[in-house]
Amino acid sequence: MNNETVIGLSKADKAILIIIPPILGAFLGWFLPIIAGWLIKVPFIPFLSLLEWIATLEGFWISMIGMGIGIIAGIIFTFFAFHETLKVTISDSEVKLEVKDKAETIQKEDVVAVFMEEKQLILFGVDGIELYRGQPEAKKESVADGFRYHDYPWVEEDPYENKYQRWVANHPDMPSHINTLLEAREHALQKDEEEEAQILRDDLAKLGVVIRDEDKHQYIRTVKGDDK
Repeated sequence: MNNETVIGLSKADKAILIIIPPILGAFLGWFLPIIAGWLIKVPFIPFLSLLEWIATLEGFWISMIGMGIGIIAGIIFTFFAFHETLKVTISDSEVKLEVKDKAETIQKEDVVAVFMEEKQLILFGVDGIELYRGQPEAKKESVADGFRYHDYPWVEEDPYENKYQRWVANHPDMPSHINTLLEAREHALQKDEEEEAQILRDDLAKLGVVIRDEDKHQYIRTVKGDDK
């Protein structure tokens, strides 16, 4: 039997996600007309006409329908939470990272450093290339214990801490196509477009550019290698 450590939602977390959202949804749905009546008294509330209509509804079946809709909404939220949570499976030979509909497997021999930067789990390969970056739900101590148990090279901070430099538009040390991608990513950061920023981060990592974000600004370093 393969010796594995799984980092993700705990049994207690899973139980809470399975039980609480549907119950809360049922409660809110049952009292939806009353809640709508409270909300229409709030200044500048959006969807005022819809809320006013909901507040006029009354009767046992209205509450039953609202409760049913609330339960369904709670179940959908639970599935969404499970879908969005990073699951990390660590073995003595590889680490598997699963989130949303994507799964990546990284061989232990390819990992030269593992650490957490704020809430982000980061794996570096040869020359400091970024192999993976994602946010687990577990605390740093639990993540560190899991990787140490399987003898991965866990470090407490970025081993290339002093190699980063602030990126500015048309950076003289960067090729034009790299600057174009970095400029697009900085715009995405300023607009809080997290998914677009992550896609551009991945594209830049393939080109040998590793990024640290601080206050919506990018600090970069380049990875050496003949293929970059």
